[in-house]
Amino acid sequence: MQSENVNQQDINIKISGMHCASCASSIEKEVAKIDGVKSSSVNYAVESGHFEFDNQETLKKIEDKIVDLGYSIQSDVEGEQQEDSKQTIEKDNFYKFLFGIILAISVFLFEMGPFKSWPNQKANWYIQLLLTLPVWAWIGLKFQRSLFQFLTSGRSNMNTLIGLGTSAAFLYSVFITVFTGYAREMGLTVRVYFEAVGFITSFVYLGQYFEERAKKKTKEALNDLFKLSAKKANVLRDDTFKEIDISEVVVGDIIRVRPGEKFAVDGVITKGSSSIDESMISGEPIPVSKTVDDEVFAGTINDDNVVEYKASKVGNDTFLSQIISFVEDAQSSKPEIQKYADRISSIFTPAVILISIITFISWYFLGGEPKWGNSISNFIAVLVIACPCALGLATPTAVVVSTGRASLKGLLIGGGEVIEKAVKIDTIIFDKTGTITFGKPSVIDEVYLDKSDRKELLTHLASIEQFSEHPLAKAVVNFAKESDIELFEPDSFEVIKGKGLIAEIDDIEYHIGNEALFDDARIKRDSNLVSNKVGSFVFVAKDKTHIATLIVGDEIKPSAKEAIDHFKNLGIETWMITGDNEQVAKSVSEEIGIDHYISKALPIAKAKQVEKLQSKGRKVAMIGDGINDAPALAKADLSMAMGTGTDVAISASDVTIVKGDIVKAVEFIELANGTMKIIKQNLFLSMIYNTLLIPVAAGVLVPFGGPAMPPVLASIAMGLSSISVVTNSLRIRKLI
Repeated sequence: MQSENVNQQDINIKISGMHCASCASSIEKEVAKIDGVKSSSVNYAVESGHFEFDNQETLKKIEDKIVDLGYSIQSDVEGEQQEDSKQTIEKDNFYKFLFGIILAISVFLFEMGPFKSWPNQKANWYIQLLLTLPVWAWIGLKFQRSLFQFLTSGRSNMNTLIGLGTSAAFLYSVFITVFTGYAREMGLTVRVYFEAVGFITSFVYLGQYFEERAKKKTKEALNDLFKLSAKKANVLRDDTFKEIDISEVVVGDIIRVRPGEKFAVDGVITKGSSSIDESMISGEPIPVSKTVDDEVFAGTINDDNVVEYKASKVGNDTFLSQIISFVEDAQSSKPEIQKYADRISSIFTPAVILISIITFISWYFLGGEPKWGNSISNFIAVLVIACPCALGLATPTAVVVSTGRASLKGLLIGGGEVIEKAVKIDTIIFDKTGTITFGKPSVIDEVYLDKSDRKELLTHLASIEQFSEHPLAKAVVNFAKESDIELFEPDSFEVIKGKGLIAEIDDIEYHIGNEALFDDARIKRDSNLVSNKVGSFVFVAKDKTHIATLIVGDEIKPSAKEAIDHFKNLGIETWMITGDNEQVAKSVSEEIGIDHYISKALPIAKAKQVEKLQSKGRKVAMIGDGINDAPALAKADLSMAMGTGTDVAISASDVTIVKGDIVKAVEFIELANGTMKIIKQNLFLSMIYNTLLIPVAAGVLVPFGGPAMPPVLASIAMGLSSISVVTNSLRIRKLI
């Protein structure tokens, strides 16, 4: 069991054994009935329940109730041990689908294909029975168990309905096969339904395979965030720095961090200065220069100098831990959108059983001869026509076609629920760096005192900057290389931390850096060497004369404006939230036509803005690429991540845009809208057969001179519904 704040009378319990969203709903409702339970919330996606209660006795009742309902409670150790087993479950579902569909197709070949009459009818049926037996008794065992649980406890879900239909079809077919002569004497329709058992069971496993993939993806975001934390810290103890476990660090400890190491906890620098990679927090690729009395945060990376700092926040109080907690809470509180079939199963299953029993009794006592034949045939016809083959296919087939088409277009989609969420979006939030822009510094403008000297100057400039690890220097070097120049080693060079470089080539002294470097060297900046571009200015002086200015910024992707225009045409409001400064945020938003922007936003501030918009009734999508976007991605109604971004962002998202082209986000919204229309059409088509034909299968038209529906016609109707659903789903391929 995983618990938090037990003294405050609330707990998180990891629950295993849930098969669908209605399982989570059943646990919620049953636990909520217990005296002393203040709230009950179970999330199928993360396999966890959050419960508030009044005392430890109530907690025991909660745990007992979960076990009584047929589910298991995991300890932390068991949870870790079962991570590998969950991957096994995902693979197991796929392999069962493959095995089941192969057997189902084989049965179909003997039932309606080229082997229909081979070698003779009796032997043919026995072959079908042997091929179907492992599907019903092994692959479909959990459906039969669910049916048994319904018969003993009255609790049902989609699995119950599948178990009911497949068991009725299988057992009736077995009876017809083994006791053919006796079946004819009883007046039963001598027809087998083995192929229905195979196809129904197989496609349900395909749907559950996609569900397991979506659940695993939900948890990967948290796992990736945990990996950001440092595991050890060099702490001053007894006048010596010792490496200790991060859990032993306390507030007030002095910690030493070497270049390339992560800051273990939050704190304030007490000695030294360095450039620190805070892209985890701000999303900005350029390191931040920090010195004594500046704040540092757990998970950020020290770039170039040894620094010492005093721990101010440890454990769950660190900024990184707050991000992790926020993502976890957002995922746990995100409502599970139940599939249509799951929502109706709790009503549909007992209703079908009741109708089938009424049908049997009515035909036995009120129908004509043969009583047993008419009553059993109509009883089976009701169960077969109600079996959710088309209903089970309605969403999975559309999702398979949609996700397959999306993958060909560079979009990776989590599943049917993601498509359903996308249809409702009316507001979309973009991160800037790596989403709207390329996410790496590059030279976006250049101004020279004498442009004829450009190539020589770029050669000297890049030859000096190649020895610096600063992102601005790398941007200048990459820019110069595009002009096909050859680098060489300068006669001398000196790195001035936080300011730039001083170098000498052929007795010419160069100063390359920021305003502070020029001010220290008393170099006057030329007012003509300026640009209206927004970015970091790299000033270049030759023998203390300002001769050039390069502007390094984050280039906007060419497709960004096109994407924004498309979203506006769809009636979707656009926002940009960035950790960058006001000037940059305003410039970018104006250039591509964003409706609203927020600058200097930390990760949780981004998520809070999502919440704020949601509180106004907006359905919000978030597109990002960095660790700093993870809380907002987790909180959003729909999340999309750039495939060029971090693993954390990708794991926290519903959709991955493989090549980072945000026009693909527009294509996904259009695909989702079209797919949902087709899914609704599929549900309508399946419900025509599964609901409207039930009374016909029960024989209500016979007393009025209408036709009866023997099981053979029920099976054909069921097959037609499946064909119509699959055919309709294939239209999705033409949407984008």
